[in-house]
Amino acid sequence: MHLIGEVDLCTRDLLAAALDEAASPGRDLIVDCARLEFIDASGISVLVAAARRIGEAQLRLTNVQAGLAHLLDLLHLTAEVPNLRRDPAPTRPE
Repeated sequence: MHLIGEVDLCTRDLLAAALDEAASPGRDLIVDCARLEFIDASGISVLVAAARRIGEAQLRLTNVQAGLAHLLDLLHLTAEVPNLRRDPAPTRPE
């Protein structure tokens, strides 16, 4: 799954519906965040709910940009939701 644009209170239901369709217990789910420009607490709560729904499988966030990485760290989400993983965005050579 690829997140594009913004996930906030107005769009969280779209994300929830897509994750409901894609997530199934025991099946890993990868969410590419390369083109995610913004996510608020309501969007984060949708991701957490999906991680809980898949049980022992992993919800892996890839290409996580600095803003989202900082938010996930502030909320201690990878510690609070053990099957939620994040991969940093690849660094670009200067």
